[in-house]
Amino acid sequence: MSLLMDLSMYTAAISAVLLLVLVAVYLRVYRDTHAQFSLGLGVFASLLFAQNILAVYSFRTMASYIQEPFLPYLLGINVAEALAIIALLRTTTW
Repeated sequence: MSLLMDLSMYTAAISAVLLLVLVAVYLRVYRDTHAQFSLGLGVFASLLFAQNILAVYSFRTMASYIQEPFLPYLLGINVAEALAIIALLRTTTW
């Protein structure tokens, strides 16, 4: 695999780990407050987690099908998503 594909896979994996933390926080808040908004955020983060796990799997198994010119864009999308999740996690926990 190329370096850009590896970096895309790693950023998707980092996003998945951060999303697990967000799911735990949102579900804890829901358990304590029964706020529907927290439940909705937990469901959203869970679905985004599933998407990232699928992305990691597809990057690992289908890398040969992804053409080289597409890789910088793929990495950019994954880095932007990881940064957005970091910002969301920071505002959620601090």
